[in-house]
Amino acid sequence: MKEIKLNPELGPNYIFHLLSVSKINYDNGYSRKYESSISRKHRKILQKFKESLSFANGNAGDLVEYMIFFPAYLGLNSQNDFERYFDLIQKAAHGRSEDFVKEYSERISKRKWLPEINDRWFETLRTKVEGIEELKEVYIGNFTTYKNQIWPYELSQMEEKSDELSKKLKRLDLIKKWEQITGSDFKAESYEIILVSAIEGGPNANSLGYSRNVFYSGSENGFILDFISHEVGTHILSDALFEFLKSPSIESEKMAEFYSAYECLSQFLNSLVLNRKLSYDLKQFNSKHYISVYKKLYNDGVKKPKDLLKSVCGE
Repeated sequence: MKEIKLNPELGPNYIFHLLSVSKINYDNGYSRKYESSISRKHRKILQKFKESLSFANGNAGDLVEYMIFFPAYLGLNSQNDFERYFDLIQKAAHGRSEDFVKEYSERISKRKWLPEINDRWFETLRTKVEGIEELKEVYIGNFTTYKNQIWPYELSQMEEKSDELSKKLKRLDLIKKWEQITGSDFKAESYEIILVSAIEGGPNANSLGYSRNVFYSGSENGFILDFISHEVGTHILSDALFEFLKSPSIESEKMAEFYSAYECLSQFLNSLVLNRKLSYDLKQFNSKHYISVYKKLYNDGVKKPKDLLKSVCGE
């Protein structure tokens, strides 16, 4: 049985804490409660890079991968982990990537996600030297305060929910159901959902890698369960998405259309996996249109996910 594991983990929570208290992507009760936990100077540094650290609906600023998603994927859970990461990524930004690749090679190989960590990833990184240097001061300088003064309380609020949802997920056996309905394998032995307390009202269900995702801990249980299932679907369907995104000439309008169709395909199939009305609707992706088209195609005998996508997008 391929298991879905819930884990309120320190490192990713810290990274999203920094975003929330500086009101980047998130502006909520958590932001206001803990705003004073970092200095005005450090909030200003984070705000300086607001555009570069912003992300939503498949779009991301140019520092999101290096400062949010990849370090959160790695699970940097100690001061030493963060210091090591910044030392290595700074060296890589100056053209010396060998130690970075050596240190994280196993995690990189298991990530199976975009953007791929390759020569282009490091070439882009070389244009971010100054930003990484400034953000290093914030990340390193606030970790101990967060770990000692904030994390114990936030963790205690998430543990009960994590235990409760884990029991329900085990009974649902979602990965097996998705494999059956799509005819595809989930390409990891388990799927880790990291509960994060700082991200109310902003981007949620943020994929860090094929087997790792971030969810807002304060959402209703029904929504969390439904959307975890949705995300299992987007990951099983990701081969079709990546194949499209790697095409040499993709118009931005066509890319947005395809991404909407991809998300809505997961929503449609999720209603079949769970065999009930879902607690969410992806209106931002024009779900009313796509779901109706998928229903008709499915009833007409078009069952394979790739064929459904091709029929809708004309690929």
